[in-house]
Parts: sequence; structure tokens; C-alpha cells
Amino acid sequence: MPKISIIIPVYNTSEYLNRCLDSAVNQTIDDLEIICINDCSTDNSIEILRQYEQKYKNVIVLDLPVNKGVANARNVGIEKASGEYIGFIDSDDYVDLEYFKSLYDYSIGNDYDVIRGIRVIDKACKHGKNEYGCIVPSIIRRKFLIDNPKLRFPNQKVGEDSTFRAWLFKATSKIFKTPDIKIYYHYMRRNGSLSNYNIRSNK
Repeated sequence: MPKISIIIPVYNTSEYLNRCLDSAVNQTIDDLEIICINDCSTDNSIEILRQYEQKYKNVIVLDLPVNKGVANARNVGIEKASGEYIGFIDSDDYVDLEYFKSLYDYSIGNDYDVIRGIRVIDKACKHGKNEYGCIVPSIIRRKFLIDNPKLRFPNQKVGEDSTFRAWLFKATSKIFKTPDIKIYYHYMRRNGSLSNYNIRSNK
């Protein structure tokens, strides 16, 4: 069983995709599964994904036949995942190379369902404030999600992260916030960011 399954939903982010994937495949934690879900991209994202799939044995690419949005793509990844914990990266974002190891290390000897990392907002490559607000910079115990099959990202136009977070926090109190040790999830704020809309074909 992999320690962590990283789920990466992808839609028309070829400009940023190599940076995202490089940050995933070069994580310092061993025994990692990386599940990329192409949500009917119309740029060359799928070609980039296939290159990484051929090069790295732990990269799995799922090519969805119908565009249904980031929430659906994440849920597809959850069902495919086999890791002890599940983590997420949006394909226009990236993480520091020690990021998932730093989160996973807090699970050792502890009984956490959710381990929350820190997201730093990058704009034009400049660091902004640090925050725990979004649920994406977290790892979630897969067994907890399996035991709660209704706990999935809602297929709604906006706010799927905040809705899922509210459901998650209602379902468990075994949540740990990591201290700020300068190892971050980097969110690139831009027009068209995956975090800014759900059904991308209707944006």
C-alpha cells in the first residue's frame, strides 16, 4: 500500500502542468502514488500527462470522456486511490518537495483522519499570506473516506472545497494542523484557476 495517493485534476493547464507534476514526482517521501485525472482538456495537457506516465511507474493517468468539473475529478481519484492517505494538488499549483513527507510524518504513531498543511498564495511568483483555509493542502486517511462513502466533493458551481471541508470537520474531530515549518502548498492565484470554478466547460 502506498503511503500517500496524490490526486491531480487536470483541465487545460499545460502552461503550469510540468511544474505541478515535477513537484509531485520528486517528493522526498517514498512509496507514493500519483493519480492524474484529465477532465477533457482541449490543450496538450493529456500529452504531457502521458509523458510522465511513461517515465514514472507511480504515475497513473485517467482520461475522462466527459467534462464534469474539478469536484467530480477529485472524487474519481478518491475511488481509484490505494494509499494510506490521500492528498491533492490542483494542476496549476505546486508543492515544496518535502511537503507530503512533512504531513505524513505527523501520522506516524498518531490517529489522525486529517492532517492539514499550509497553503501560501503566490501571485506573479510573490508569496502572499499563509493559510489553512482551503482543504486541498491536506492529507486525509483513505479508510476514513471509505467508511464514509457520502463524504465526497459536491458537484456544485462554486464553493465545493468549503462545503467538503464543512462536511469533513463535522464527520471527524481527529484533525491535526501542522506547525509552520516553511514547507508549503503553493497556490497560484490567476484568472481561470482550478480553484475558481467547478464545471470548467461552462465558465
